[in-house]
Amino acid sequence: MIIRFVGPLATKLGKEIQVKIEKEVPLREVIERVVRLYPQAEDELSDLSFYSISLNGELLKKDELEEIRVKDGDVLILIPAIAGGGRESRIKLVIKKNFDMSTSTYEDFERKYGFFGQLALKMKEKIDDEVRMILDIGCGTGVLGGVFDGPTIVGIDISPDMVRVARKRLHDVLIGDGSRLPFRDGSFDAAVFNAVIFLIPDGGNAIRESLRVVKDKGKVVGTYLVGLFENGKEVIERLGLRHRLPFPRDRVEEVVNEFEGICEKITFSVTKEFVRDFYSIPAMSNALFPKMEPEKRIELARQKLSDLPDEMDFVWGIFSISKVNFTI
Repeated sequence: MIIRFVGPLATKLGKEIQVKIEKEVPLREVIERVVRLYPQAEDELSDLSFYSISLNGELLKKDELEEIRVKDGDVLILIPAIAGGGRESRIKLVIKKNFDMSTSTYEDFERKYGFFGQLALKMKEKIDDEVRMILDIGCGTGVLGGVFDGPTIVGIDISPDMVRVARKRLHDVLIGDGSRLPFRDGSFDAAVFNAVIFLIPDGGNAIRESLRVVKDKGKVVGTYLVGLFENGKEVIERLGLRHRLPFPRDRVEEVVNEFEGICEKITFSVTKEFVRDFYSIPAMSNALFPKMEPEKRIELARQKLSDLPDEMDFVWGIFSISKVNFTI
């Protein structure tokens, strides 16, 4: 069969290779064979959900890749679906893996506190009541489905496990990268990033993409992490810890200002128990202790955070951009 590449793999392996197949086999087996033949491509081919894949001219659905079988004579094309260079792609792979293992704890946290729903309500205040179609970028488990009861909500998320849960709550959900949206220009009335823009290493591209897919006079709204404070002082840093953000607050605000958007701060009063539960979500504990095994980093986070004050201010930013007088 013929396999064609676009992007970094085309540079490493050439635009086209041929793999001999004697009988119909799973697609995964063919990819494993390619890695054995070309070990320099192992990193790029470690996760097929990072590609848009065409088989004989038909685009395959990412959540059906494990079921696809191929045969000799087929033509397979791999097109990168994850925007960015090597470092950005590696960060996205780490984020994907961490959120894949965070679904149950994320759901438990939200049932207990309803926090991400509260953030979504703040975003709802920025969006016109008459909107019909909203794109939820980094939709997670579909929290927006319990907040917006009128519009049709389409979700997209890099984590297949989050998508699996979100499909129970949203109209339609796709696996994909917020920095490379698979939608036509002007497809939505609004787009939102609920507690996600700071997790996208090329967040500026994600905001530009969101503006591309909303209609003229549409809105892009998002929430982003600022920090935990007591009496105006950052408490995480006081403990000698740092919450690492792939796309930090100042860069979010810089891009929002570029498009003449508005940034505001919102503050929630939270307890020590809340913060320890927040960092018991594997994806959140990874921000404190990257490269550590999930169970160990969660245990260490809970131990370190036991020295927090009993009550703190959890400060978030909220931005809104109106798509007027400019094109993307």
